[in-house]
Amino acid sequence: MTATYFSSLETLADTATPSGTWWLAVARALDELDERLAQDSAVDDGPSGAFRDAVDRAPALANEATRLTADRLRLVERARRLRRVVAMVAGDHSHADAVSGELEVLARAESRYRRRSRGLFWESFTRDIGGE
Repeated sequence: MTATYFSSLETLADTATPSGTWWLAVARALDELDERLAQDSAVDDGPSGAFRDAVDRAPALANEATRLTADRLRLVERARRLRRVVAMVAGDHSHADAVSGELEVLARAESRYRRRSRGLFWESFTRDIGGE
């Protein structure tokens, strides 16, 4: 028995000929994305969350923290919507290109969200509050 492992949403998006294994890997990758974003929410949100800590250190970052939270919610919605589509059309090659395109968009959006999130924390530690 062989198992195929797809390492990322980008890899899945670039698959030329989707198989049954590909559809399963897409569903799994979307579930994992949903789980990662839920973990981010648990760590970042709320009165004692990481975003609050960053804003407490550098209040000027409050708008960026709010935008990141909204972006994460949009990512969750988009991933869940695609997951529902995949559940309905899995195995139908006529939908593979659309699913691949959406996977690529999600991969870029997640990457951008992660980069901006790291930037928020980095900025909160390095910002010279007295010298602004």
